[in-house]
Amino acid sequence: MELIINGEKRELECNNIVDLLDSLKLNNDTVAVELNKNVVHREKFDNTKLKNNDILEIVKVVGGG
Repeated sequence: MELIINGEKRELECNNIVDLLDSLKLNNDTVAVELNKNVVHREKFDNTKLKNNDILEIVKVVGGG
């Protein structure tokens, strides 16, 4: 399916956000995800299905002080 991730069109096969993050080699615990302009809470990554032409923004969370 075609997804738009951080403004870039990507062709990926994934069913949900967990699959997507795995395919991008990103850790579920260190990212924030927005799907079609709605923030998705981490506990819903598994149950949030993706469909063709979804728009995602994925941001890596960095700690520090």
